[in-house]
Amino acid sequence: MSRKIFPFIKSVVKNPITGVAVYRFGLFSGLFLYTELLFQILTGTMSSGFFRAGLFILICSAMLTFISLCVPRLAAMLLAGITILFISLLSIAQLIYSNVFHEFFNIDKMSAGGDAITQFNDIVIETALNNLPGILALLLPVFVLPVLYVFNRFPAADSPGSRFNRFPVTRQLKIRYAVLPVILLCVLRYSLLIPAAADSFSPRADRYGQADASRISSVSAVGLFTTMEIDLLSYFVSSDISSVLDDIPELPVISIPVLPTPSPPPESDKDTGLPGDPEENTDEDPEQPEPEPEPPPWEGKFNSFDIDFEALIERDAGNRGLLQLHEYFSSLEPSAQNEKTGLFEGYNLITISAEAFTGWAIDPELTPTLYMIQHNGVYFEDFYSVYGAGTIGGEFSLVTGFSPRGSGGWCTSAAAKYLPFTFASRFHELGIQPLAYHNGSYTYYDRNIMFPRLGYIFKAFGGPNSIPGGWSARDLHLIERTIDEYIDMDRFYVHYMTFSGHSNYSFGNPMAKLNRETVEHLPYSTGVRAYIACQLEFEYAMAYLIERLEEAGIAEHTVIVITSDHYPYGLTVGQTSELAGRQLDSSYSLHESAGIIYVKGMEPEIISSPAYVPDMTPTVLNLLGLPFDSRFLPGRDVFSDAMPFVYLSGSIITEAGIYDRNRRNFIPAEGVGEIPDEYIAAIIAIDAARKSAIEQIIRLDYFESLREYID
Repeated sequence: MSRKIFPFIKSVVKNPITGVAVYRFGLFSGLFLYTELLFQILTGTMSSGFFRAGLFILICSAMLTFISLCVPRLAAMLLAGITILFISLLSIAQLIYSNVFHEFFNIDKMSAGGDAITQFNDIVIETALNNLPGILALLLPVFVLPVLYVFNRFPAADSPGSRFNRFPVTRQLKIRYAVLPVILLCVLRYSLLIPAAADSFSPRADRYGQADASRISSVSAVGLFTTMEIDLLSYFVSSDISSVLDDIPELPVISIPVLPTPSPPPESDKDTGLPGDPEENTDEDPEQPEPEPEPPPWEGKFNSFDIDFEALIERDAGNRGLLQLHEYFSSLEPSAQNEKTGLFEGYNLITISAEAFTGWAIDPELTPTLYMIQHNGVYFEDFYSVYGAGTIGGEFSLVTGFSPRGSGGWCTSAAAKYLPFTFASRFHELGIQPLAYHNGSYTYYDRNIMFPRLGYIFKAFGGPNSIPGGWSARDLHLIERTIDEYIDMDRFYVHYMTFSGHSNYSFGNPMAKLNRETVEHLPYSTGVRAYIACQLEFEYAMAYLIERLEEAGIAEHTVIVITSDHYPYGLTVGQTSELAGRQLDSSYSLHESAGIIYVKGMEPEIISSPAYVPDMTPTVLNLLGLPFDSRFLPGRDVFSDAMPFVYLSGSIITEAGIYDRNRRNFIPAEGVGEIPDEYIAAIIAIDAARKSAIEQIIRLDYFESLREYID
C-alpha cells in the first residue's frame, strides 16, 4: 500500500496545479481573514470567536480555490475579484450601519437599503466621512487581485512567462476532481451552520451567538459573513421543535430583602381614605359589629382563558411543534388578577413609542409636562427598553407585548399571524378601530404593511393622507395634525411613533437647531445638549396632547402609555453616561429607560422591581380590564404576583440581581447574598425558553390552534 501512496503523494506535490492551489488558497484566505479581522476591530466585536470565524473562512477559501482551478486564469481572477468586491462592500455597508444604529442589518434589511439611504442620507454621508480611513482599508483587498494579475502574480499551472497566460485544457483541474472536495467542504460547512439556523437555541446556536435578537453577539462569535449566511439559511430551514422548551429547571428560592417603600412624589396631595384624612368618618359606633366584608371581585381570579390543554395535546399529537408548545404553556401558572384589575375599565388608550427617549432627559424645568406625568402616574424606578430590530423592535414590543426575535422583516411577518392579545386585537373585539400615526417614513421598516396587519389604520409621512414628517417635522405637529381625528370619538385607541428625537445629535439636526438656545446653558458636551434639544420636541408634543385632552374633558378617562423604542444609540456610551451622571454598562444599564402610565387624577404608584417594555402590554390590559392570557406573553402585569424577569441582549435582570451574559457573572442586588449556580442556570433556561416560545408561536401560528378557546 505504501508503495502506491507515497509515489501518488509525491506526484501530487510536484504537480504544477498543486502549487497554484496552495498559492490561491493562501491568497484567498489571507484577503478574507484580513477583511474579517479589520471589520471586527473597527466595530469593536473582536473576541476569541474570531478563531471560529477563521475556520469558516478557511473552508470558504478552499471551496473557492477548487472552483477557480477548474476555469481559465482570467475567469478565476474575475470570480475571486467579484467575491472579494462583494465582501468588501458588504463590510463597508455594515460598518456604516453599525455606526449609525449600533447594530448589524439582517438579510431582509438589505432590500430596504435604498429607503435607509433616502431617509438618513445626511447621517450616512457624515458617518462614512468619519470612518473614511477604515472604509479605504476595507477596500484594499479589491485592488490586490488586479495588481497581481497585471504583474503576473496570479499564477496558472503552465509557464508563467506570458502576462495573459491561461490554463491549457490539459493543465486545468478537471471538474470531476473538484466536485468531490467541494461537496465534502459544503457538507462540513453546512452540517455546522444548518442546526444553528434551524433552532436558535440549540447548544451549537448558542455558541454561535444566535440566541440574542441582536446580531452583535453572532458577529463576535462566528464573524460577519457566517452570521449573514446563518440568517439566509434560517429562511429555508427550521426545526419542528425547540431544544429548550422541555425539562426547564425549577427556580431556587432566593431571599429578597424588603427595602423601604419610597414616599409618594410631592405632587400626590390627595385624600387616600386612610385614618387622618380630612373626610374620615369618626362617628361610627365602636360597639357595632362590623359586617363581614365582601371579597373583592378579582379575588381568586386569574388573567387566563379556560383552555383545555389535555384535549389539545390529544388533538395535535401528530404535530410535534404544536404538541411541545401545548405541553410548555400548560406547565405555566397564569398571573392572578389584583386590586388594579379593571381600574381603568372603559377608558381611552394612547400608546407612544418615543424615539430614543430616556428618563435621563426628563427635567422639572426643561420638561415640566413629562416630569408631571412621570411622577403623577405609574413611576417605574427600574425600567428598560428592548434592543434588537432597531426602532421597529421597541415599537413592536409595546403594541404586541412580544420582544422581537429578528429584524424588521421578522416583525412584519409576525404581524401577519393571529395575535389575539395585542392592544389592537382587544380593542377590535370592542368594535373600536385602532389608529396609528408616525411623522417618519410611511414605508420604512415596512410599517405600511405591519400596522395594517395588526389591525390599525396607519398614517405617516409620504403615505396616503400624508402627515407632516421627515427631518424638519416636529412631534408637536404630529399631535396637532392628528388629534382631531379621534378626540371626539366615544372611545378610542391611538398609537404614536415619534421622530423628532432621532439622531444625529449635533446642531446641524433641524430639531436640535430649533431648540439650541434653550439648552445652551446646560453643563453637557455638544452631543448631549443636542440630544436634549431634540427631546424637547417630545415635551412640547405631550404638553399639547394633555392640554387638548383636558379641554375635551376626557383627560381623566384616557390612559397614556409612554416607552422608548431603544436607548439613544446616537450618543456614545460615554455621552449617555454623561447624561445619566454615572458610568453605564452596555450590557444592561445603558438600556435603562422611562416607562410611564398616566391618567389625570390617578393615585401615583411607584414600581421598584425591574420592568421593561413587554411588561406594558399585560399591565395595561389588566388596568383596562381587557381579557388576556398571561401565560402566552413574555412580559408580566407589574401589579401581579408574577416574577419580575427582564431579558436584554446582554443580560438577564431579576429582583435578585443582574446576570451579565457577556462576562458570565452575576451581580447581586442590594442586600442579596451569594447566588447559587442553580439559580443562574435556571434563569438562563427560563430566558431561552421564553425567547424560543416566541419564535415557535410565530413560526407555527400557534394562536390559530387555540382560536376556539380565545374567540
